[in-house]
Amino acid sequence: MRRTFRRCGYVKEAHYREGWPSADGTVHDAVGYAILRRDWADGTVTAPAWDDEHTAED
Repeated sequence: MRRTFRRCGYVKEAHYREGWPSADGTVHDAVGYAILRRDWADGTVTAPAWDDEHTAED
């Protein structure tokens, strides 16, 4: 599934830790993919800026 998303121009935008409960009570991580309308129209891929968190030293 992830490979298909990437091949179609989608990028990973979210990772939800323990965001998907199953019937037996265990929880699993979930991942969100998306594509910008602009990227779809232009045939480009814009990666999210994952370096948006500041540390105590910043």
